[in-house]
Amino acid sequence: MTAIDRQAPKGATTDEGRLDLLRRIAAAGGTIRPNAEPEAQRGYEYFALGDADEKDLSYLAQRDYLEARFFDRVSLCPKCTSHHLNVREICPGCRRAHLANEGLLHHFRCGYVGILSEFTTGKDGSRVCPKCNHKLHHLGTEYDRFGKTFVCRECGVISENPPVEAVCLACGARTPAEDLVNADVFSYVLTSLGSAAIRRGSLADNANEFFVDGAPVYRPAVILEFLHHEAKRLGRFETGFSVLLAEYSLEAVDDGEDSFLAPWLVRLRRCLREVDLLGQLADAAFVVILPRTNEHGAEALRQRIMAELGPQLPLTLSAIEITEPRHLAQVVARRGGTLETA
Repeated sequence: MTAIDRQAPKGATTDEGRLDLLRRIAAAGGTIRPNAEPEAQRGYEYFALGDADEKDLSYLAQRDYLEARFFDRVSLCPKCTSHHLNVREICPGCRRAHLANEGLLHHFRCGYVGILSEFTTGKDGSRVCPKCNHKLHHLGTEYDRFGKTFVCRECGVISENPPVEAVCLACGARTPAEDLVNADVFSYVLTSLGSAAIRRGSLADNANEFFVDGAPVYRPAVILEFLHHEAKRLGRFETGFSVLLAEYSLEAVDDGEDSFLAPWLVRLRRCLREVDLLGQLADAAFVVILPRTNEHGAEALRQRIMAELGPQLPLTLSAIEITEPRHLAQVVARRGGTLETA
């Protein structure tokens, strides 16, 4: 039995079971991916869950122990939520699916445009126009082919873009494709907070921050809320600001992440003002929100911090002035999230 097959012990508390799930994900290489399974509720399941539930993955991701990464999107029946759907084009007239895809011919002489089957074939192999009865010998000079269309074999209606409909194979409901329910499926990656919970042997669900040199460093979910708030202020009052984006390479950290993070975070925090907000954006990325700071001020601070930290650290520090929502969206993209600006 591999480490990934090990299940949470019977009678474990909820937090113990979630902590054990983190351990199994760590033992599997730090990532849990969905696997295609036709009998699963949404067509995918996580073989590494053991006794845990998919809701535990969402729970851990919401608290930043795991990072959710988009994997696939599944269409579901809005009536019964089954993913067993037969999706196909249907006739806009009789709503049947008995359609044939035919090419179109254009007769230059009389201007008639029709489907290929309307142009009968003469004894010499030429096609005959159904409107003027002239023979069509030469493609490109007498007639041309362009595009394709759908012909209903039930009622004869011709349509270039027939509607698409899904029939649920579980409950029989017929639903226009645009009205199907979409559900996103994610893979999950263990974060540094998840690794710390494993080492600590417990989840600290109420901890929205940890402290460096007496000042808070906010968890990803919290710093994202601050960024969203700044984006709303920007949209409402047009008050620009700047951010510092600190990124480092996990592969370049020789002595372990914890021993690397603590010293440079302390020195970084000491260079900041009390009003500046420092938070972890992703596993290897931190962001500093600099209220009411323009590009010149942010760049001067960046240079001062780099002089304090020293060039030997495997760290890049960027100063970015935020004057439009798209600038902040580029920063949030490091997290793999989306930005609300309304």
